[in-house]
Amino acid sequence: MKRIITILLSFLFISFQSAKAEIGVGVTGAFHMLDASGTETTRTSGESNPGSHEEDALVPELFIEAFTDGGATIGISYIPVRDMGSKSRSDSNSEGDTGTYKANAELDNVVQFYVDYPFADAYGATIYGKVGVQRATIKTLESLNSGSSYPDEDVFGMTLGLGARGDLPYGNMYYKAEAAYTDFGDYSENDEQGTGNKVEADLEDIALKLSLGYKF
Repeated sequence: MKRIITILLSFLFISFQSAKAEIGVGVTGAFHMLDASGTETTRTSGESNPGSHEEDALVPELFIEAFTDGGATIGISYIPVRDMGSKSRSDSNSEGDTGTYKANAELDNVVQFYVDYPFADAYGATIYGKVGVQRATIKTLESLNSGSSYPDEDVFGMTLGLGARGDLPYGNMYYKAEAAYTDFGDYSENDEQGTGNKVEADLEDIALKLSLGYKF
């Protein structure tokens, strides 16, 4: 994780120096609508149990970015943790797995490298398209009656978005309003106890963001 962040920060620093661009730093309030779907394959029968879960969350985010001479923005954002919510089910069968199974997970250390490319102006604001790559750790916090647990896994996601940016009449302050969609790579792991249980999951995220930044 530290190595990835170091590489991205180094790349961003080189971009700042080569472009001699203005630098912006700020904070974002983001409303995330997470959609997770997956399948658990049980250890005895090989039966697949599909499920899905939707979770809404308001999450703070930090960012640093550079404005190039052509108007594009190159930046990095960071979220310490993003809760994915939980879901429970109760089973009763002859295989000894009777009880409650609770799936729970969160995204830790979400880092995004992105480019905002302007293509129009409207009502005093710059309209831009976003392309980004996110890296996150899926941290599993399940509570399973079978005693199984699943390992954490790093995943990458591709982000596409549309937003507007404009200056505020307060010093060097500016704002950004944005909608973005992220499709993360699949999570696929066997349980850590080696019983043969397996979980596969897919995660998508729609985010509505409002940011305040300062240029210097």
